Amino acid sequence: MSALPHVSPAVLRLVQELVLGRWRAAGEELYREVGSLLQVEAGQEVLVCGCGDGTTCEWLAERTGAAVTGVDPDPDRIEEADERARELLDAGTPLPLSFQQAPLDDLPHETAVFDAVVGEPMLAAAADPERAVAELARVVKPMGAVVLLQLTWSSDISTAARGLLVERLGMRPQLLVEWKQMLRDAGVVDLQVQDWTDEAAEGASEGEAPQLTLSQKVQIVGRAFRRRGWRQALDALGREESLLRELSRERAVGFQVIRGVKWPHARGT
Repeated sequence: MSALPHVSPAVLRLVQELVLGRWRAAGEELYREVGSLLQVEAGQEVLVCGCGDGTTCEWLAERTGAAVTGVDPDPDRIEEADERARELLDAGTPLPLSFQQAPLDDLPHETAVFDAVVGEPMLAAAADPERAVAELARVVKPMGAVVLLQLTWSSDISTAARGLLVERLGMRPQLLVEWKQMLRDAGVVDLQVQDWTDEAAEGASEGEAPQLTLSQKVQIVGRAFRRRGWRQALDALGREESLLRELSRERAVGFQVIRGVKWPHARGT
């Protein structure tokens, strides 16, 4: 999912941190809840899709004793995760961790091999999110837990801001009802939903919306000017500033933890 040419990489990172950082701020409390929902223990196996640098995998392996496999399509993120695991090993605190680079909608695993699975927010960056959810259900054992940690659209965010957000994040949030339907279609039942929007916002730092630096403004204006002229350049700058203001509001985007179990007679079992 490509970003607009006039947007600087620094601005993309700023938007990603503003949106995803809000739920990272929930930190330990969120991880504890995920561990509780998975209901796994030492000797069992967990898959984390969209694992990034392996932070969630590391927490689950340390707290539950389960063997945790992380999958992410980004080779750089997988390299970071492997490096974290090596540092733990060198420090004398090895954990049952392994990482693989693979597309989230085409997992390199046999059917029904994991005791529980987690779909992190980057699951929404898959080329086919519905298939990515189906893949999670495929690789988990019957009656195994499936937990999604996902961004959801809020009714408070404008259509224009939604489009900009998709481009800046590199992922497409869904309505809560859409995530639930994907799970049901994949044979996941007994769905439970926890809305972490408010809790996560409280954990995030308070204050005014982040401001673009002079360097970021120059990059945005310069790129847009070279493509379309001054009028479009000023419009581009205005859009970025408006998006940051809208995203700084607490409920601009929601964050849901959705848990279900794989029905024994689901497709692919």
